[in-house]
Parts: sequence; C-alpha cells; structure tokens
Amino acid sequence: MKILSNVFLNQKKLTVTNKKIATMLIAMFAVHAAASNAACNGYVGITFDDGPTSNTTTLINLLKQNSLTPVTWFNWGQHVASNPSLIPQELGVGEVQNHSYTHPHMANFTYQQVSSELSQDNQAIQNAGAPKPKIYRAPYGELNSTIRQAAADLGLFAMTWDIDSADWNGASTAAIVSANNQLQNGQVILMHDGIINTNNAIAQIAANLRAKNLCPGRIDPTNGRAIAPSGSGGSSSSSSSGGGGTGTITVRARGTSGQEQIQLVVNNTTVATWTLSTSYQNFTVNNSATSGILVKFINDATNRDVQVDYIIAGGVTKQAEDQTFNTGVFQSGACGGGNGHSEWLNCNGAIGF
Repeated sequence: MKILSNVFLNQKKLTVTNKKIATMLIAMFAVHAAASNAACNGYVGITFDDGPTSNTTTLINLLKQNSLTPVTWFNWGQHVASNPSLIPQELGVGEVQNHSYTHPHMANFTYQQVSSELSQDNQAIQNAGAPKPKIYRAPYGELNSTIRQAAADLGLFAMTWDIDSADWNGASTAAIVSANNQLQNGQVILMHDGIINTNNAIAQIAANLRAKNLCPGRIDPTNGRAIAPSGSGGSSSSSSSGGGGTGTITVRARGTSGQEQIQLVVNNTTVATWTLSTSYQNFTVNNSATSGILVKFINDATNRDVQVDYIIAGGVTKQAEDQTFNTGVFQSGACGGGNGHSEWLNCNGAIGF
C-alpha cells in the first residue's frame, strides 16, 4: 500500500508540474503573440496597377515568398476580361479594385462616359469572381469633380497615390526600392504589374519595411489611406480568407460593437459561428453550396448591429442589399419589416442568399 501511495503522490507531483509547464508555455505564447501584434508600428498601401498580366502569377509568388501581403490590385478591365482566371490568385494575396475598363485619359470625359468606364470595369471584376470594388484609382492620376461624382454614384472612393515609384517610366530596381523606403504610416505607393524591375525590388522592399516595423495594409474605402488588414475572428472550423473559390463560401461582415456573433447556415445546418470586429472581415468555409445560405445574427443587444457586405458562393458575389429575404433589418417599424434590400441586421434574424 505504501508503494501504491508513493506512486499516487508522484503522479500528483507530475500533474502539478505539467500544469506549471503548461501555464508557462501559455504565458510564453501570449507574450509572443503580443510581441507579434506590436511589431507593426504602422501600415502602408502596397498597390499595383494595370493587371492582370502574364506576370501576375510570378509577382504573386514573390509577394508570398517575402510576406509582402496584403496588397491592392487596381485592375484594368480589359485585362480582367482577358485573364479572369488570375483574379482568384490576386484575391489570395489582397483585394481587387477598379482602374477603369480601357485605361483612357478621362479629364475631358462627360459624366456618362466616366460612369460607363467604371461600370464596365466593376462588371468585369465581378464576373471574374471578385467582390464589387469599393475604390477607384484614376489612370494617370486624373481626377476632377465629374470623375469623383461618377465614381461616388457607383459606390467607389476615387483616389490616386502618395508616392510614385516611377516603375512605369523605366525606374531602376534601386530607385523603386528607394521610393518604397519613403513610405510612412497610412501612405500608398503606386507600382505596376508586368514590370521586371518591380519584381526584382520586392524582396528588398519587404526587408526595408520590416526593419522599420511597417506592415502592408489594406486601403480604407472611405479615405484612401492604408490601415490594418482585416483580421480573422471568432471560433469555428473555418479560416479567414481574402476571397472565395467555387468550393467555398465567404462572408464579409462587421459589427458595430465588436461583440456581435453571426452564424453561417447552409440548407438548415449551422456550419460556422463567428464573432465580429468593428472592421470588415472575410470569413470562409469549405462548402460548395450556392443557394439555401443564411447569414444569421444570433446575439442582439443594446448597441449591437451587424452589417453584411456580401457573400461569395460558388465563385459568385452576392450583395446583401440585393436580397429581399432579411428578417433582422428594422424597417417599417418592425424587425423584418419592409422589403429587405439592406446590409443591416438590427435584430436577431437572417439575410437569405
């Protein structure tokens, strides 16, 4: 009995020791995570115009190899229409935005001509499986009140850049690196897809930004400034992603308090639950359904509301405001009243896609 008692005591000691070790490891990971989160002293906009091109895949691989993501692609609509299969690759490392359809000088265009250019580019991008653009970058940096108004009426923020790398004008690799090294928090640099010197500059650009604790960010569609990329959130069997392929469903949403929870329900089965932040995030699950999809708000309370931007299912983008089924929007004096057609879930309820 004494032997058994000693064995039992030793096991208890081991258990206590293991718990202490586990606690220490958790603390170490917490410190590491805090250090990682603190590593970014600011965010900059790494952007590329005029794609997609025959160089796009090479450029994407360089960006991945050097952890220089996310980036923003300002795509030329005719190029998108000719290379739609490259858009999912671009979405894997960033966002796809509008750069006009034929890349013309538009300073003297009428409102209708500008609107046509931007609308055609939006459509080409969406046809290739990307979300509807929210930002327009003007070819040649040409902006005026007519262009800005036409863009705004299409839901696009019109912007240019802070720093021009001049890669389009034959700048050397060293000059492109030097231009990027001027970036400060919130600023955006102009580069182009399809230029060898730009490809050759990627590794050094990434190294220089890391040395200054500047991180690649996304472009804020309200002001054209670089901000922190949307993070993943919540707990589910899914992962955060930049886009959605034909075998996935992506939901883009945010909350007003950062405590909201939503569920993805497919054919009456809950497949994921997420907790939102106050910034838009993309949440993705592996699921090939293209209909019978609900995005459901489940923990409504004071000052909690959910805004669903869109979903991508089967490679097709579906805007929330286009859906008539919305039992959570407060319309006509009631939750689920009115005709739907809203991005908002103000009460517990769902948008059907």
